[in-house]
Amino acid sequence: MKRKMMTLLAAATMMTAASAQQTERIDREEILTLYGDAAKTDSLYNFWNTYVQVHPKDEVAWRNLFDVSEKKVYRRIHDTKDWKGSEEYRKQLNVVGRMEKAIPGTYTFYYCAYEGSYLPAEEAKLAKEHDMLTLYMHHDAYADSAIAMLPADAKAYDYERWIQHLIPMSDTVRINQLLTHYYESGQYPEETLQFHFNELQGMEAGAVYCGAHEGDIIGKLILQRVLGVHQDKILYDENAAMECDYVKNVFGQIGIPFDKAWYQQGYENQIEKQRSIMRYIFDHSKRPVYLSAHNMQGYVLGYGLPDELKARLYNEGLTIRYSTKPYDNMAVKRRNIEQHYRLEYLRMPFHPKMKDTQLFSFSADAYAMNYIRLLHDQLPYYKRHNQERYQWLHGIFTDIIERLEKQNYDVDEFKAYLK
Repeated sequence: MKRKMMTLLAAATMMTAASAQQTERIDREEILTLYGDAAKTDSLYNFWNTYVQVHPKDEVAWRNLFDVSEKKVYRRIHDTKDWKGSEEYRKQLNVVGRMEKAIPGTYTFYYCAYEGSYLPAEEAKLAKEHDMLTLYMHHDAYADSAIAMLPADAKAYDYERWIQHLIPMSDTVRINQLLTHYYESGQYPEETLQFHFNELQGMEAGAVYCGAHEGDIIGKLILQRVLGVHQDKILYDENAAMECDYVKNVFGQIGIPFDKAWYQQGYENQIEKQRSIMRYIFDHSKRPVYLSAHNMQGYVLGYGLPDELKARLYNEGLTIRYSTKPYDNMAVKRRNIEQHYRLEYLRMPFHPKMKDTQLFSFSADAYAMNYIRLLHDQLPYYKRHNQERYQWLHGIFTDIIERLEKQNYDVDEFKAYLK
């Protein structure tokens, strides 16, 4: 009894301290640590569950409770492999249902209702009687309301979630609005945007870029629709390929005829459908088709591309081009290094490191490592044929390595490339 009382007193002290200042969102990094830490997840859940009872109008506290509760649900799914039982567990926690009573009509409620596939009790009862799949569907109405109420201080995570939602709908107007606000918020990392720019720089005019998911696409959309560069490139988001109208729209941009019967034919699984669409683009596009070299394992839901397609992929630097005819792709890679890529920014960052709140995150350091991994094979050629170019590229790689080493990264792999 004494231990229980001390725990309650500690929780009360924490809540008093938290309420004395503005409640803060749980960091993305901390949320990610919860996947493998059941005790920490339960502790955080209990804290925020108690907190919202004391502060029922605190939207940030409700958002924190929701984020932690979802980790509890996903842990249940991981441990039991019982999706139906885990959905029942989510209903037992009833975080969004309680939220609807405490803060109805708010951005936080609409966001969490969308993410949690929430249905009011009466509607859920009807859905269970008539259509079980309805229980797992996201609701456009919740998304529409959340997007309309997106706060001025929204985090990068929220911008990317709603852009991801709108891409399959080809909702150009709202996507452009979100991209503009996201860019102007200053939360999209400059180095990431520069990497996306360089990927597009190395492609032929009018090319098709196939991204494995929105993380490959959003930066390029900002470049095209906010900054007005590389607007001739066509972007295909493989993660949106299960939406018939989206694929039809992309095929129209590429100039490929779209056959709805072909699209709707049966496949063994989603992976086969994704691969079929990718093959169709490769085989029928009159435009050059590219993939991101840094994210090859991400294609087709992370299972990669089949060997017969890989055999026709040629690395040109940061991107890989599909071609049925062999060609000197190393000469193209050197052209990109010498004429197209802007690499000087890699020598030294000129702004403070930002807190990562992105939904699709790949760090500036990781991108810098990829430049070395993808371009180092040209050093021997330059050493033999162009000493000036060799010294320049070697110097950029050396600057990257020195910066990484100061941050305690293991750089032995990269130093070996310079020998």
